[in-house]
Amino acid sequence: MPRINCSVENCSYNHDKYCCASVVNISGNSASITETTCCATFLDTMGYSNLTGNEPNSVEVDAILCKVDTCIYHKNEHCTLNEIEVGSLTKPEVYTQTDCLSFDRRSE
Repeated sequence: MPRINCSVENCSYNHDKYCCASVVNISGNSASITETTCCATFLDTMGYSNLTGNEPNSVEVDAILCKVDTCIYHKNEHCTLNEIEVGSLTKPEVYTQTDCLSFDRRSE
């Protein structure tokens, strides 16, 4: 099962730098650089309580759904990597301010 390393500290699914959502959605159709991707699963802790519970059962997610068709790891709407990195250059307020740092553009 895949794992999401997450440095977005104000995400409700973040527990000790791991994502505890059961399914993660990565978006950024036609992305050309990392900054044009995002984690659509992001929920700011300002609007949502901690969604990880006290202790998560696992740091593995059931699936990484991927809409980034320009990434070499995209296959059939899923990410083929077993581990990805999600982050942000700022403290995001909305999911579009997050990035999939594992994005690698497919050669044209």
